[in-house]
Formats: sequence, structure tokens, C-alpha cells
Amino acid sequence: MKLTVADYISQITGNQVQVTTTESTAAKVQQPAVLKKAIQTIMDALDTGHLAKYEITIKMRKGDPVAFHLDTNLINVPMAEAERLDNKLLDKEPAYPVNLYMVMESDDINKSHLRIDELANETDLDGAVDPLVKKTQAWVAEHLAVIAEARA
Repeated sequence: MKLTVADYISQITGNQVQVTTTESTAAKVQQPAVLKKAIQTIMDALDTGHLAKYEITIKMRKGDPVAFHLDTNLINVPMAEAERLDNKLLDKEPAYPVNLYMVMESDDINKSHLRIDELANETDLDGAVDPLVKKTQAWVAEHLAVIAEARA
């Protein structure tokens, strides 16, 4: 799926984004079935021409919950900050491929309280889900460990 910046922002401001929210624990969120459901939900939305966001609030043993979400965007900016997609970052005219990003937000993850990395580009989103689940599983485990260590 490809969108111009204007089309992307139009879907967000027009409440056309398919948003799923749920809660989990740090142990459960790393389970392949949980991550597969999240990734498949995103892929299904993209197949119908819609942007999607799958947000999981992770209850931690110590401290505040952690926000983990899968966002669809044109570049590695959280969907909630779509207004940052201005002329400084992207040209308005061309259509850009929609990518899938893993986002984790916590005061304890790093100085910016935000970690975002690409999970899949347009080509990856047309393929199998299982490799994306494995990549997400490793990423979530790594960053939850960073948070747990910072809180210890």
C-alpha cells in the first residue's frame, strides 16, 4: 500500500485508522500467538486499504505499565505524531510505501522515553507472518529487559 502524506494524514484525522487496544503482562506479550494476532490484524487492515495501530499496555512487575504498539506509517515516527510529516521530512507529492513499526514507550527505555524500529516494509508485509513474529518477539524481549534492568 502506498499513500501520499496528505492521504496518510487524511486517514488519521478522518478516524479511518483501525485501532485495537488490549492489555497484557510482560510474559504473555512475548508469546508468539499474541504477537501473531497483532501483526495479522495490521496486515488485514492494510489489505483493505486502511491504516492500523495495535496497542498493548504491558503490566510490569515493577513500576508503571509500558506502552507497546505496532504503527503503520510512512517513516519511523509514531502514528500519534503524524503532524511531524511535513516538508522537512517528506515531500507532499509522491506516494510512499506504508511500513510497519514497533514502538515502545516508557520513562525507563531511554532518554527520549521512546523506541521505534521498522518491523516490515511494503515487501515484507506481503509475505509470511511468522518471520515478523520472531523479529517482534526478540525486539520486545530486548526492550522489556532494558526497562526491567533500569527499574531494578
